[in-house]
Amino acid sequence: MATEALAVIGCGNLNRRDDGLGVIVAQRLMQWLNAEPQENIQVYDAGTGGMDVMFQARGTSSLILVDASLSGSTPGSIFKLPGKEVASRPEPGYSLHDFRWDHALYAGRKIFGDTFPHDVTVYLVEAADVSLGLELSPAVAQALERVIDQIKEDIRERSTRLRSGQRAPCSDEPVTERSEDHPQVTIRQGSIYIDAKVYAKYLGGLESIVLLRQDQKLLLLPVRHAAAGGLLLKVRNPQGDRVVHAQEFLRGHGIEDQQEKVVPVQWDSRMAALVTDWPS
Repeated sequence: MATEALAVIGCGNLNRRDDGLGVIVAQRLMQWLNAEPQENIQVYDAGTGGMDVMFQARGTSSLILVDASLSGSTPGSIFKLPGKEVASRPEPGYSLHDFRWDHALYAGRKIFGDTFPHDVTVYLVEAADVSLGLELSPAVAQALERVIDQIKEDIRERSTRLRSGQRAPCSDEPVTERSEDHPQVTIRQGSIYIDAKVYAKYLGGLESIVLLRQDQKLLLLPVRHAAAGGLLLKVRNPQGDRVVHAQEFLRGHGIEDQQEKVVPVQWDSRMAALVTDWPS
């Protein structure tokens, strides 16, 4: 079995501007841990070596991985994902040069079994420029600071939990928070209505969200940085109720404007999102 330890691994190429973000995050966290040591935390700079990720993660219970992404999103967007969602099976015949960290997440579980971390979180930051160079673009440099702050918070929370004798949750199983008052959202006329209590508890202070359909689930993903885009959470009234206008998304998934549905939502910490069953 893996020991109750956390590995933080930064990936990327320092010589290609924003692609070096993960490496810089790792270097900064190493400096922080030198000044403020935390128990059972190891930080690694894996560069572009996917095989390094697999072996550095082995033997730990939890893994945080950081890298840049090129998904076409707004530069500086931050995505926090469970490792299960981004693990990728390597194709037969891949050379070690082609073996990436997403392959490492898949292969590590297959090869090492229970000695490979089940609790895996991946931070991806959308790059603006991956040409040759050493400087981060402004949007990515700002996002880097937010990612570092979030990982420090993750580490501190983990340390507190371990001191109290609690084990880390397994990211293969959803961990949810249920409110006693059964939080709900309303879908009506191409919009999603969120009351002030639900907004304050789960989305407080945010200006936008991203909507995703995953199998038979609807995910409302918080966008932590306004410049990252997403759908605006517009204020409806002095009480603080919000509305998200999402006609294009809802119509594209077969929900017509005339339909009205009230659906229960719950916070899924594995997905870092408000989640409900798909409103059929």
